[in-house]
Amino acid sequence: MAQAIARGDAPKGSTILAQIRAGVSCFLALCVVLSSVPAEAKESGGQAGAFLQYGVGARALGMGGAFYAIADDATAAYWNPAGLAQLQRKEFTTMQATLFADTQYNFLAYAHPTATKGTFALGITQLTSAGFEKVDATFNPATGEPTSINTNGTFADQKRAIAFSWGRQATETTSFGLSMKQVTRQLDSSSDSFLSLDIAAMRQMSPVHKLALGIQNVFSRASGDTDDKFPVIVKLGNSLSIFKERLNLGFDVQKSQAADLNWRFGGEYWAARWFAFRFGILAAPEIQETDFGFGFRFRRLQLDMAQGIHALGSSTRLSVSYKFGRSRDDRSEDQIKLLIQQGFEAFREGDFQLATVRLNQALDASPHNSQVKKMVARLATVISFVPQATGGEEFQTYVRKGVITYVDGRDLRSSVNALRYAYNKNPKDEKLLSLLNLVEKEANLEISRKVEGVEAFTFVDQKLYDGRQAIYDGKYDLAIRRMQDVLDLEPANITALEIMGSAFYLMEEKEKAKAVWQRVLEIDPKNKVVGEFLKQLQPAP
Repeated sequence: MAQAIARGDAPKGSTILAQIRAGVSCFLALCVVLSSVPAEAKESGGQAGAFLQYGVGARALGMGGAFYAIADDATAAYWNPAGLAQLQRKEFTTMQATLFADTQYNFLAYAHPTATKGTFALGITQLTSAGFEKVDATFNPATGEPTSINTNGTFADQKRAIAFSWGRQATETTSFGLSMKQVTRQLDSSSDSFLSLDIAAMRQMSPVHKLALGIQNVFSRASGDTDDKFPVIVKLGNSLSIFKERLNLGFDVQKSQAADLNWRFGGEYWAARWFAFRFGILAAPEIQETDFGFGFRFRRLQLDMAQGIHALGSSTRLSVSYKFGRSRDDRSEDQIKLLIQQGFEAFREGDFQLATVRLNQALDASPHNSQVKKMVARLATVISFVPQATGGEEFQTYVRKGVITYVDGRDLRSSVNALRYAYNKNPKDEKLLSLLNLVEKEANLEISRKVEGVEAFTFVDQKLYDGRQAIYDGKYDLAIRRMQDVLDLEPANITALEIMGSAFYLMEEKEKAKAVWQRVLEIDPKNKVVGEFLKQLQPAP
């Protein structure tokens, strides 16, 4: 089976299964580490921050909270910061839930995708329980019995978490994310706070399968009236998106340093573009809650409702989400075009190192752009031989032309012609010859040799000579190709035009010969030889 998968011919289902097994193995290894923590450490961990395990977003909660490997909206700031990399547009979302009498659970988040730096998000989660009766009691020191009890109004228990999250695509299939949380608790006049860090990764294992793995509270620090510590929590999520992404299924498991293993399973089905229904289960490890919900989408506005049924009764969660602004891909494409344009402007000025900086910035903005990757690789090759070619001399002009054409990669023959011409203008430049030879090999052309001694012929002279010789040998098509090489460099070279016209004439391509010779007269109206040829081509009266 391993050999079959390596060859890429294993059944699709078995490949996905192998990927899931790999993710589960990694999760189990981390769970073993947590299980090895001494009992006293577990006891000191307590259940600090337990309200953050409830979940946010009516969409995710309608799926039982099995959202860790899906996390493709602004609630990813809470669930899995690596999922923020999937967002295309700016997004605002809010949720309100009534858990039971005088207890409100609220969430608010804003996510901001950037063209090149990933997606940043700010999320606020708050749980408030009010209406607790506050009493003052006096005790008998001798017996310990209360002597008087007086009511003194009410007090509330409020917990709030503010999270700053970031996620970015690292490769075409993998994203990473971080979330820094500040958690505060206020119980009447007593207060404390915590600072903690979460890390997460998400990978597209196949077109339909995603795997997510992360650790919450990797780092935590407490202050105020508490000795509590945030427990380390390991999470593993799998998701499947099938039936053209209309059905999404999620299965998450997590192991806390301070609690038993629990799991979540759920899904959503988009029956229409505007309507979805959802279902889910939360178990720890026995079933603790069953969920269902609905979603309504109107353009960029989405309304979601989820109902949870548990031992304390039921709770209703409502969410509103709104997406706005240009998509990240559109903004990234505009920025890439601008950087490439700036790169080619640096090319035209001969500053190849600056061009490299600009193209590398374009590659950072779009790491999967194969065209930019090739351009950066070619330019790195160029710089190793010729770091720059600034100035207005003919030699430098043709170096720039050859390099630009080579990096563009669409016409290597023209690049070779320009570099050959530049080398013949400066035959002592051995590094330029090395670059020329490299491009010639890539273009499968004859390799230029080092100029020894004083040679009268330049590159153009050699081509003109070869063209004349080809006509003498009756190789008219070869003569035309040689003259085209010259005209690519010197479009107004009269000798090349004369030879090309002669080759067409001898091939009985008289209309083409006439067009080429007319071009000669446009450049040199006094050219009597070509004038006589054109008279011979005029139809008899």
